[in-house]
Amino acid sequence: GLLTALTLTPSLVPRVAQADGTADEADLHFRLGNEAYRAGEFLSALEHYLASNRLVPNHNVVFNIARAYQRLDMFPEAYRYYASALLAETDAEARARIEASLAELASRVALVDVESDPPGATVFIDRIDLGSVGEAPRTLALPAGTYRILGRLLGYHDATSEPVRVGVGQRVTVRLALTH
Repeated sequence: GLLTALTLTPSLVPRVAQADGTADEADLHFRLGNEAYRAGEFLSALEHYLASNRLVPNHNVVFNIARAYQRLDMFPEAYRYYASALLAETDAEARARIEASLAELASRVALVDVESDPPGATVFIDRIDLGSVGEAPRTLALPAGTYRILGRLLGYHDATSEPVRVGVGQRVTVRLALTH
């Protein structure tokens, strides 16, 4: 069935007093996303949720993004958004639901736990020009493959892992040692 985050009333979307109507637009995208999701139009729902969250970031919308990705069988993306939702979630019941989704998805993705010494390095996959995927420590959910994990931290030399091969349902740890 639909999870409770999908039945949230729009009043629970944070309202930011902005003269430009950004909050109203985010609210509209959230409602349209819910309608599309209920109709089984998961790609359309995803587009609306992403637009809503871009306008006004909200962990409930992030949860819905994860759910839509999961329904589209886009498991690495779903895992990533569930992990983001978990970071912001304070409600114990909601946290348990998200953790269950993450556990269920773990068998459908390749997981790379990235640690950096010192902690806090910005993490990249394969190439820096493709953009970062967050800060270490971080768990990356990826399709099966071989990856080089890169770390960058101000005041340190960049660190690059050896190529690491990981399959669906596997979990590996990469430790990046950054030097001055």
